[in-house]
Amino acid sequence: MVRPRRAVERLKPYRPPREGREGKLRLDFNENTVGCAPQVVQALRRKLNGDWLSRYPEYEEARKKLAQYFGVSPDELLLANGTDDAIKMVCDTFVRQGDYLVVPAPTFPVYEFFHSVAGGQTKRVRYDENFNLTADMLLGGVSKRTRWMAIANPNNPTGTIVSQPDLRRILKEAPDVLVLVDEAYVDFSGQTVLPWIRKYPNLVVTRTFSKAFGLAGLRLGCILTNVDIADPMRRAQNPFAVNSLALAGALEAIKHEKFVARYAREVCANRDRLCRYFKSAGIPCVPSYSNFVLARVGARASEIALKLRDQNILVRDWSYDPRLKGYLRFTVGSTAQTRRLIQGLSQFRHLMESRNGGSPRAWAAKENSQRQEP
Repeated sequence: MVRPRRAVERLKPYRPPREGREGKLRLDFNENTVGCAPQVVQALRRKLNGDWLSRYPEYEEARKKLAQYFGVSPDELLLANGTDDAIKMVCDTFVRQGDYLVVPAPTFPVYEFFHSVAGGQTKRVRYDENFNLTADMLLGGVSKRTRWMAIANPNNPTGTIVSQPDLRRILKEAPDVLVLVDEAYVDFSGQTVLPWIRKYPNLVVTRTFSKAFGLAGLRLGCILTNVDIADPMRRAQNPFAVNSLALAGALEAIKHEKFVARYAREVCANRDRLCRYFKSAGIPCVPSYSNFVLARVGARASEIALKLRDQNILVRDWSYDPRLKGYLRFTVGSTAQTRRLIQGLSQFRHLMESRNGGSPRAWAAKENSQRQEP
């Protein structure tokens, strides 16, 4: 029998989205809940023909236009098959057997997944009880064996951010550690370190078209970094990892920034509405800078998630994580979708563990009455 490497044998499989999500209210994987700009679909339809699909993708035009959009040079940008592929590229290029990765805990599991595939070890730095994370905490996890650090900013699943002063400290005080700042949710946070890539030689920034842009099905991400990091990554990357549909979709999507900005503003307003709902009900939730809210509904969290699924409302159950027992994560979408979610949650108020006995049902009724006032 041909056996895999030990690093692979030790891996736990990633938990992907459940199948059969089409037609349901998808509040489980932080996607755009209303879809991409309609002009993107129209552009893809115009492009589609047998000759175009029969040719390998060409990247030069896309690299130039996307670099211009992000305000970098083409040499400072690499295309990837989504952020997952970007993370794999970092590991393929830089991680050696026994190297350490520093990550917050909890966070997006794909950092540790690909690092482990490469034979690395992980140092997890836990958030405090209030979901705070500082430079001191992260730097305390760094050792001589640390190869890189991954910071989702905002973080998934907490929605929290590491402040820019703390990020500066990390970059300055750990100059031999590659620091990846994953800005998948930047459209909802308004905080970016992209302008820093020429100042800090150990900084890598990743962006994706899967969230606010609504192109998760096409799989396109970007790595933005200085040329000294970009060049070896380019040598190690899959030469045809990004398909022609993804390139065409992204190049059309960046023409419609107003559509993305309008959606992001609506999401941020509804994020605040959902947090007010939880607060009024005495349900602890984490202040979020992203397009989702993490809330502790109690010991019956999994049951609540299943009951919402019965109503075709999909949410993410994080109770499998020992650090997040009783927590559900709710993607935030349009105003109508948020009302539907709140109405669904209110039906299961008796299953939630409240700190003050407040009634989500009463809160929803109040919101409805306010909307009806002239």
